[in-house]
Amino acid sequence: MELSLLQLTIAAVISAGVVYSLIPLLIKVAYHKDLYDKPDGERKLHDRYISSLGGVAIFIGLFLGYALSGYADQMNGFGYLSAALVMLFFTGLKDDIMGLSPNKKLAVEILTGMLIIFGCNAMIGDFNGIFGIGEITLFLSIPVTLFTVIVIMNAYNLIDGIDGLAGGIGLIASLFLAAGFFSAGNMPMTILALFTSISLLGFLLHNFHPANIFMGDTGSLVVGFLLAFMTVQYIGLSDIRGYSIIYSDASSVLPVAFLAIPLYDTLTVFLKRLARGDGPFTPGRDHVHHQLLEIGFSQRQTAVMLYLVTILIGLLGIALAHLNNNIVLGVIILSMVTFLPTSGFKRAFFKKMGIIDLERYFTYQERVAERNERSNQAFSGQQRKREAEQV
Repeated sequence: MELSLLQLTIAAVISAGVVYSLIPLLIKVAYHKDLYDKPDGERKLHDRYISSLGGVAIFIGLFLGYALSGYADQMNGFGYLSAALVMLFFTGLKDDIMGLSPNKKLAVEILTGMLIIFGCNAMIGDFNGIFGIGEITLFLSIPVTLFTVIVIMNAYNLIDGIDGLAGGIGLIASLFLAAGFFSAGNMPMTILALFTSISLLGFLLHNFHPANIFMGDTGSLVVGFLLAFMTVQYIGLSDIRGYSIIYSDASSVLPVAFLAIPLYDTLTVFLKRLARGDGPFTPGRDHVHHQLLEIGFSQRQTAVMLYLVTILIGLLGIALAHLNNNIVLGVIILSMVTFLPTSGFKRAFFKKMGIIDLERYFTYQERVAERNERSNQAFSGQQRKREAEQV
């Protein structure tokens, strides 16, 4: 027992240490190879050139730490999970460096989803009474599981819009999932969830505003896939006595609470764009974090606020877990609508009541102009520095 704990501790330190120490090296590589996420003065909120290779550090630190933890070989189908993660790593890396079409990324997402379905036996087989649905057949389970994996992966990718947001949300969700796996006695999944959070913590030390590096598609694909994989495995925990004592049969609904921000953001963004006649994947500034920034919150305030909302909704779901799952789901959705921006209805009400004065904040166009000016200044400074080094 003591040896196992010591091994876990050493592996955890290595995982976080590798992520934290690799990032400065990746920033240097990005500088010399011109591998930056460049500001555009519109959708992108940063005002300087920043490397988007943070996902490389997350992948290496997480993979190395989990492999050294002593639990990787106890996971059913770990080889298939590893193959899926490697595929996503190189797909994201290519997209970060050279760009990649959405259709090709979707094809890889489908392929990796099939790997964990058939290789790890990770499938959703029971809705535990949500909308009156119980157990489902194998032929229905496969497309439902694949759809869930793709939705979570892309939802996680879409919230990676401001410093620290995706990393923090992923860290919090992983800890919630780890607690559930631990109660069920599933240590391989518990340790995987914990090492996901540990690697994200090492990354956040460089990514919280003002960020020195972004996770890029390399990070969002890998972390989003792990969250999806853990969610699918989590949904089946209600059949385990240790879990059901604490959480009852809420394993199929609680992940909605843990991933409230990305799921709510994706749904509302898609609905708004379809209502405007735009395609659901059309880039825009209608994400939850964009709306909070337009209200006047800073990037730090926005990230911390969404962290707190995630924790609050997660704890609320757990507190109500012994109620009917449909009631729990309804409360979770109501909490999302209450605590997160909708279409301006709450803001209009608060303004009318004198609770919030939106006029005291800069208009969005003014802030864009300021970001453009800072971006141009930063670019000029970097160019002058490079020219001086070449001389």
